[in-house]
Amino acid sequence: MIRTLFTLLLCTWLTACAQYENRRGVNVNWTPDNLGPVQTGTTTRSDILARLGPPSQLIALEDETVLYYLFEQAQGEGLILIAYNRFEVNTRYDRAVFIFDQNDRLVDYATHVHSDE
Repeated sequence: MIRTLFTLLLCTWLTACAQYENRRGVNVNWTPDNLGPVQTGTTTRSDILARLGPPSQLIALEDETVLYYLFEQAQGEGLILIAYNRFEVNTRYDRAVFIFDQNDRLVDYATHVHSDE
């Protein structure tokens, strides 16, 4: 009887629930309201750096430079049992990419901010 009770208690202690949250990257400030007017051929690399700060990555191509901004957020939950484990993670990426020519003028750009659902 005591051995059975001890086994049940041990099994209960070895089960757990887990929650996971991870955030990394730069602050998302490239929404249209915060970004302000951006025009190809007019906006400079200095303008973007002044508005958004340092990028996650600076990519140098032959005649172009790319400022890449990234924010990653992951949330998840899990169930840990003795014989079965389950973990589910939902990861979202917010990003902005700005491409500049050799004169530091904006050639093209794209932004995406994940909407909270």
